[in-house]
Amino acid sequence: MTKIKVFLSFLMLALFASNAAALGSEELIVRSLNKKASAGIRVISDQSMMNITYVGTSTQCIVVVGSGSITTYDPGPSATADLNYDLSAAANNTAGEICDLIDAEDNYTCKLMDSKRDDNSILSMNVAVANLTDLKAVGGYNVLIDSGTVELAGGTGNILRFGIRPASGKAVVLKYCIGNINVIDSLRVWGKLAKYVGATDGVTRNDTTLVYNAITADDTDKTIGNIYGVDWMEFGKDEHVVIGSYDNADQQAAANNIQCVWDEK
Repeated sequence: MTKIKVFLSFLMLALFASNAAALGSEELIVRSLNKKASAGIRVISDQSMMNITYVGTSTQCIVVVGSGSITTYDPGPSATADLNYDLSAAANNTAGEICDLIDAEDNYTCKLMDSKRDDNSILSMNVAVANLTDLKAVGGYNVLIDSGTVELAGGTGNILRFGIRPASGKAVVLKYCIGNINVIDSLRVWGKLAKYVGATDGVTRNDTTLVYNAITADDTDKTIGNIYGVDWMEFGKDEHVVIGSYDNADQQAAANNIQCVWDEK
């Protein structure tokens, strides 16, 4: 009788282990199917500091980026200014600060795109009063990045950036990036790695946290990560990730670019 009990106990444990393994495999398959593969490229003429959307009741809301200021006009160019921020003021002089202020307004939302929180807000590209800068339009309006020089046109940035904002509830799994940057600089990755989610060490980690740095040669492709499809770095869910050059005074050229391949899971 004792041997029979032992045998039955062993059989039950084997069945439990088999079911657990099957469930684990099923979960892995579901996770794999739910992953979304993505890729993209940025050049200096299309990198966005932030996306601003007007969600109020007016049919139109225009944004103007002038010499050190961001102003909105609701409902259009001839209206009285609604929001107005001096980008040289201490409370508004970073991309994160100005975007947070706009996002806190009842009728607006703001998300950082290719810039990180501590980038200088003066790097926003100047745009004149025009109906094309309508924050009410589908998808809002992307304020581009440039070098911060007064009245400078687009496509003359000192920095080159590629931002990844995953879908809600998803995490970025970076595979690799290729950067071609003007002059000797470095290709960097900023973000909050998945391993630090729930960390209790008191350190604040976000898109200003440097997690990788590779020196680049002048106008030469530099690859970081793994080009064979293997996961390289995994970040926390809903965390904004930024890849790009460091701030420097040398203009990026039209041929310079950053290309990245990643999954969202």
